[in-house]
Amino acid sequence: MQSSQPTDSNESDCDNREESLRLSPFERYMLKDERLDRFPMSVPIHWTVSGKPQFEPFCQAFREAIGWHPMLHSLVDRDVWRIDDRAISEVGFFTDGRLPTSTDRRVDAYRGPTVRCNIVERGEETKIEFTFHHAASDGISFMEFCGDVFANYAVLLGKLDPAKIRRPQLNFLANRAKVDRTIPEPVARMTALKFTVKETVRFFIRRAEVVAADMGLDPAQRDECCGLRMVDAPLSPAQSEQVTDAVNRAEVSLNDWAILSLLRVIAKWNDDANAGSRRAWLVANIPVLLRPKQAARMSAANMIGYGFLSRRRDSIKDWDTALQALAEESRFIQRWKIAGMFLDGVSTIDRIPGGLYAATRASRVATCVVSNLSDAPRRFRTKLPIDEQGHTIAGDFTILRLSGAAPLRPGTHVAALVNTVGGRINLSLQVLPELFSQQAAERLVAMWKDEMIDHS
Repeated sequence: MQSSQPTDSNESDCDNREESLRLSPFERYMLKDERLDRFPMSVPIHWTVSGKPQFEPFCQAFREAIGWHPMLHSLVDRDVWRIDDRAISEVGFFTDGRLPTSTDRRVDAYRGPTVRCNIVERGEETKIEFTFHHAASDGISFMEFCGDVFANYAVLLGKLDPAKIRRPQLNFLANRAKVDRTIPEPVARMTALKFTVKETVRFFIRRAEVVAADMGLDPAQRDECCGLRMVDAPLSPAQSEQVTDAVNRAEVSLNDWAILSLLRVIAKWNDDANAGSRRAWLVANIPVLLRPKQAARMSAANMIGYGFLSRRRDSIKDWDTALQALAEESRFIQRWKIAGMFLDGVSTIDRIPGGLYAATRASRVATCVVSNLSDAPRRFRTKLPIDEQGHTIAGDFTILRLSGAAPLRPGTHVAALVNTVGGRINLSLQVLPELFSQQAAERLVAMWKDEMIDHS
């Protein structure tokens, strides 16, 4: 087996970086909002692949990739990230029907590890499960890190030229709180202040409608599902093409289509459960990448903000009208960097002693979280081979699909992800296991898929 020798040598490995990285306001917010027992700030990313990765080279590839990313090799100590080997875990391999337990999937920004990886073999297909602590990294960084692991693995098997490896840059990490705030034209300071205050109040005060559960609170369910209740619904190639064509004809994004579909499904779900209200707000939390151009190749870090799409039931009854209105608001959020204003609100509240903690305990900000990673393998830093079906090949296994979801929060008991792999759209949902049965989760994601297709 070959050893991975990246060609980019202008940055030092994190093993040589002794300086600490102060927490950004957004990282402080995430840590203040964490409840490790029921609401950990963890993100599951599951790759379904054909083939079975080899144990030793995959472990080596994982550890080598960790060494490139200081945020994933650090723990929080008195408001700073410090390099700490306790942040690194060994890869877990599960065969013969065994599954990772809640402990095997647990991440902790204070005690470690910061990221975990488990490989679960099931017949012809295998799941490569990563769990990240969200304070250390955002969704795009998750994809880049996974790509680093897969590329290292391919090199170790002699399936990829080491000269093709692209390593991350580290020099922007200390400035990661300086997100992209570029807007089309200047805005008066007072106008910006008023809008920031309004967005902050909406975030911390508005009580979003909660998705109706199908069972009473049952803490034992968390252990029964090994700490995670996540389901997915892949669209067939024909269904994916059908939806994509409809999205293009409507001149909106796949994200707009998916968000409206999910909000309509939740409205129907709650109405059927007699839990809905015509006066309630259905709110989708939209994570927005705010990484500036100069940080395009940076190491894993968290550089996102939040945008919110809020709708009353009556405003989403007519599909075409609702779709165009939602798409327009989504473009506004992106164009005017509204997610950055959310970060301003967090920074302001954080200046008040105990303010951030109190605000996270008082808020119920969203009905659901909807993340979009688009074509996930295209996020990989190093380009890997593609087979005739458009699937990415990493050494001796082929990537078939991706599932994942943002962390669940009190009152936000459903988190969704839309992505494409090999031209196929995949939908996944994470639900709170103490309140939602496996059957309910599967029914909800199936309804979301049907709604996506029905309007295409």
